[in-house]
Amino acid sequence: MKKLTAILVALMMLLALAGCNAKKPSGDVTTTTATSEKGHQSDAEKARGYYYYEAIFLDKDEVLKAFKQAAPDYPKNALTPPEFHVTTAFKPEEKHTSLYGTKVTVHITGYTIGTVRRDDGAGESSNEGFLVELSTDDGEMQELLDSYDKVMHITGSYSAEGYYTEFLDWSKMTPMDITLTGTFGGADSDENFFTTPE
Repeated sequence: MKKLTAILVALMMLLALAGCNAKKPSGDVTTTTATSEKGHQSDAEKARGYYYYEAIFLDKDEVLKAFKQAAPDYPKNALTPPEFHVTTAFKPEEKHTSLYGTKVTVHITGYTIGTVRRDDGAGESSNEGFLVELSTDDGEMQELLDSYDKVMHITGSYSAEGYYTEFLDWSKMTPMDITLTGTFGGADSDENFFTTPE
């Protein structure tokens, strides 16, 4: 009887140990994966909290192909965006949801990489990207695009300090001539995308 009790105790201990070493349920694995997919955000970006932006969203494979053409060793910096886009307005005062879904021609005119001093004086950021020109057959959309006073660009990679591609020295860019088609829409820091007109 003592042997049987000892065997049962030993089996229970083995089962308890096996339970401690068992893999996590698939739900935990999914959560971990989702967290790592958002690992592109730097500390500076996370500190901004929730945000919304409007942009021309592009096909990832087409833009990757263009970056490999411009720089075979792409990416040159550790961080890359989760998707490629041309930001038209960050935290816009007014959303242009009636234009969401509008097709926009994105003409890549140059490529460069360099270091930009942060505007808050906290250091420097290395950025890699394309300079672009935007056009569309939609008159209202073209009027909106023409109203922006900023350097339109596609960020390809960046250092941990964040996105500063707009402020690169574009006079040193390598000329390029690639035309892509994108879709105007909005997105937020939770990686929700909106490309359907309202």
